[in-house]
Amino acid sequence: MKRVVDKKGTASNFKGVALIVVLAGITVLAAFSSEFTYRSRVDIKVASNVERQVQAYFHARSAAEIARLIISSQKMVDQAVAAFMGRGRAPQLWMFAGKFAEIFASSSLNFLGMDVMNLRGAEGLGVQVGGFDLKVESEDSRIGINAAGSDAALFGRLYPLFAGEVDPDSRRTEMDRKAADLVLNIMDWIDADDNRSDIDSMGNFIQAGGAGENIDYSKYGYRARNAKMDTVEELRLVEGMTDELFCKFGDELTVYQTDKVNINEASTQLIKALVCDSIIGDRTLACGYGLDYSDAPVDRALALMDLCRDIKRALFMPPFSNEVDFIGFWTRLPDPLNQFIVVDQNKLRPMVGTRTKVLRITARGWAGASGHQITAVIDQGSENFLYWKESGFDAGGMKDLGIETQVAQEIP
Repeated sequence: MKRVVDKKGTASNFKGVALIVVLAGITVLAAFSSEFTYRSRVDIKVASNVERQVQAYFHARSAAEIARLIISSQKMVDQAVAAFMGRGRAPQLWMFAGKFAEIFASSSLNFLGMDVMNLRGAEGLGVQVGGFDLKVESEDSRIGINAAGSDAALFGRLYPLFAGEVDPDSRRTEMDRKAADLVLNIMDWIDADDNRSDIDSMGNFIQAGGAGENIDYSKYGYRARNAKMDTVEELRLVEGMTDELFCKFGDELTVYQTDKVNINEASTQLIKALVCDSIIGDRTLACGYGLDYSDAPVDRALALMDLCRDIKRALFMPPFSNEVDFIGFWTRLPDPLNQFIVVDQNKLRPMVGTRTKVLRITARGWAGASGHQITAVIDQGSENFLYWKESGFDAGGMKDLGIETQVAQEIP
């Protein structure tokens, strides 16, 4: 039998196949187009984020360089003051570092909430996008646990901070033995030998007999470092240092070679410890140790002192010009505070000062939601960086100080 082929049907079948091929091609192209569009958007977003991160990094570096420039200028200012004035101390420029950074970042100067200077358009001032700020703190406002010197000097700095805190009831006696043991353990941790330190009833430092300083650490599986600490957190390894004590007093300590405690920048907690250790008379009544109230005479005096410090800081003035001025504050207290607070000036004066040797700078830069932070410690004498750490942060809530933003805000 002869097979009959319908030419018209065959042509129709070919058209159907072509339509399927075209639709399949369009589907594939649409998928490729969608993927290409998505990847393009991602690449653009990544490029924008990288650009913001780079801007934030260099903003932070700018703030850090401003701090370094100001610190390095201190010697020149000191020499100029000595040459032209003969006597007197030059101002500590690091106190003004934050304001210098503000001028460079925003092209303006704000003082006491008022814009007193507009330098927009000046060459080298202002940023296009984002902003930066700078905070400089005195590391000398803390007690140096690695401070060089005699055992008596280190003990005299650390003991007042912990006395009455390790064993509150013992503050009523002449010596808080548990606090003394904690300080001796810190001293043993950083000294070079394995001998256990002790203090006799006359206040003399001696070497205790027995198994040595590592007997307490054998149960933990480590030994005393017998070297200076790298971080304050290392104190948590010392026998007798509890989490509560570290959380309360960790910020009052530093591992850097600081000088006397800068009472212009020190916390009221640290100043109270130093003053109360120098009280002549009943320290329990003067400082409230072991009592059920927190409004002791020393606390009232510290509240007045802190108010004065805040006012002078707002005016960029040092609260106390020198240690004699600080001690004079405690000798001029009004009634009835002066009846409870009488300080031993010879004991307090060697502990305190008003100059800063080591500074901690925190430089932050941001652009968009990208933030970069540099934390560094610098020695004013050598101008060397002792510590440097960089980290990122979410800058979504930071104010954009960029010139482009300022101009846009002015245009109605």
